[in-house]
Amino acid sequence: MGALMALDRLVVATGLLVLLGVTGFLAVARLATPAWRLNQRLERRAWRLLEVAWWVTLLGTLAGLLLYGPLSTGDLPILALDWTLLLDHTVRTRFGTAWALRILLLLILAVLLVWSKREAEQMPKGAWLAVAASATGLAITPALSGHAAAGSAAAVGAVVGVVHFSAAAVWFGGLVLLGTCLLPRAEGELLGAVARFSSVAFTAMVVIVVTGMVQGWRQVGSLQALGHTTYGRLLVVKVAAFLLLIAVAGQSRALVRRKLTARVLIGAPDRAGPGAALPGLTDDTRSLWLLRRLVLAEVIIAIVVLAVTALLGIALPPGAG
Repeated sequence: MGALMALDRLVVATGLLVLLGVTGFLAVARLATPAWRLNQRLERRAWRLLEVAWWVTLLGTLAGLLLYGPLSTGDLPILALDWTLLLDHTVRTRFGTAWALRILLLLILAVLLVWSKREAEQMPKGAWLAVAASATGLAITPALSGHAAAGSAAAVGAVVGVVHFSAAAVWFGGLVLLGTCLLPRAEGELLGAVARFSSVAFTAMVVIVVTGMVQGWRQVGSLQALGHTTYGRLLVVKVAAFLLLIAVAGQSRALVRRKLTARVLIGAPDRAGPGAALPGLTDDTRSLWLLRRLVLAEVIIAIVVLAVTALLGIALPPGAG
């Protein structure tokens, strides 16, 4: 049951990060900017990715609610289908309340996003504020249901956890969007999105590192606990994987700045048709090939980090012991 719960946490975290990241992208893209007319193809692909992420998050959250009861009581896995256990035990816990709230917020967000997609330019700003409020609520649920809101200074931990998860959504959601919607069929008119995301991702990565250090110290409490507890050893593995992730992300950023940003700043032609190579990489097709592989490597390593984080979610922090 622990392994199933960890797997479910991984699925939910991945879906929720992509959902929030892509929702933020679409909200920003809907702002009245002259450059938005150049990004219609990317918007259509982003909506498809958003739908997949929403379903993954919803189904994963439902599965997690069913699994929590047997996991916490030590009963047989078949009891995951026991609705009495779900209503009388799971929903009354902090975990159950937060995950049930997530389902409600997912439904609200879905209604708002479907409306925004149909109304397009006519959608009032107040509706987008409602989208932002729903997305903020979703970003809060992981902190409320996990170790971040437990232990001493729980309120501070919850705030730090929300900031940490939000920054991860900006970075990981944007990275998946970049890798699945932009780079496979890179078009010249979408060139600026790569360079802009590189700058945003760098800022998000800094926030992730700082908030992660704060949370890690809150949960572990001492250097000795890093090597003498399961939680501490898992945290060491997570940090090692994240350092590798930073190294790969640094290579991607250097490649983007060297090959793309300069072309954007000098106004490189952006009239390439669908499937054309990015302008700035036409003289070096290997650079585009390398950028695609680096982004893929980032996504794979990030999933490893999320998998370790899921294991940390079911492990007992030394501070709680």
